[in-house]
Amino acid sequence: MAIVLYVGGSKDGDKGLVPHGFSKSRADTENGPEIYTERFMELPGIGRIRVMALESLRDDIVHQQMARHYR
Repeated sequence: MAIVLYVGGSKDGDKGLVPHGFSKSRADTENGPEIYTERFMELPGIGRIRVMALESLRDDIVHQQMARHYR
């Protein structure tokens, strides 16, 4: 298990547990399913972060959201 930060969608800002081998997860919401995919990103001053981000988000938006949650 690893602790990851969720970025985007209904889980934005949540931290949760995800098994090491999982690269996707799904959340069923009132507005339909949300698919999160695993990404590793560098955050200056913090290091490499494992993030589960909404599949449809561009990397630059994920990076901005991730930085906001770490400040």
